[in-house]
Amino acid sequence: MSQAPQFDTNTIKIEQLYKSYDTPKKGEVHYIIKDVNLTIRGGEFFVLLGPSGCGKSTLLNMIAGFVSKTSGRLKVGSSEVDKPGQDRAVVFQQADSSLFSWLNVRQNVEFGLKMKKVPKAEREKVSDRYISMVGLSGHENKYPRELSGGMKQRVQLARVLANDAAILLMDEPFGALDAMTRKTMQKELSNIWRETNKTVIFVTHDIHEALLLGQRIGVMSKGPSSQITDIYDVPLSYPRDFTSVEFNDVYKKIQSHFDE
Repeated sequence: MSQAPQFDTNTIKIEQLYKSYDTPKKGEVHYIIKDVNLTIRGGEFFVLLGPSGCGKSTLLNMIAGFVSKTSGRLKVGSSEVDKPGQDRAVVFQQADSSLFSWLNVRQNVEFGLKMKKVPKAEREKVSDRYISMVGLSGHENKYPRELSGGMKQRVQLARVLANDAAILLMDEPFGALDAMTRKTMQKELSNIWRETNKTVIFVTHDIHEALLLGQRIGVMSKGPSSQITDIYDVPLSYPRDFTSVEFNDVYKKIQSHFDE
């Protein structure tokens, strides 16, 4: 019962959300996002699935507070989102753009804690936990240039977890990884989510990845004027077996949506 208030705080509620950009012709409105309505429960793993260019990243960046809405409601807990906040952390597709090249793994993971003036001994305790959780023990003193793409993504994830944001916003974080590393990272993320009970919103265009990770999957239509047209509840237990009949039945159901 003690977790319920936290989960209420982490709930994301979106009502009649629109995003448009100005166009050269006066009076012409082009919507990227049009009439999106969605509630994401605190502690849920929710996947935004859709083709490239459909506005998935735009919607994620609106939730993060990086992109302003044109109209509608977008609330985290009881607060309207109008700027970034410490309750929301973003994991990007390219870790290079977010890691500090002059800091080693431990220093990168501890950076946010240091900015909050957390004492050194406590910072080390927290960084030890999350460096271990993402499988980077023994690499604490390496710099980003010495790490593989998968290891850099692990550092980015460990840093986000160390900062203890309640909501993780993940923009195709494994899209640039090789197939084997991607599979490993999917498994690690699923384990971490179940261990921490954080709210996760995960963007992908890969149905297989969406089904391995998500409790619910929101399917977005092609852009422009993209909407969430369908939401699928995934009735599969974790860890998920992509070779199972049940997995492939759900896969075919979602694939048929895109075939149409």
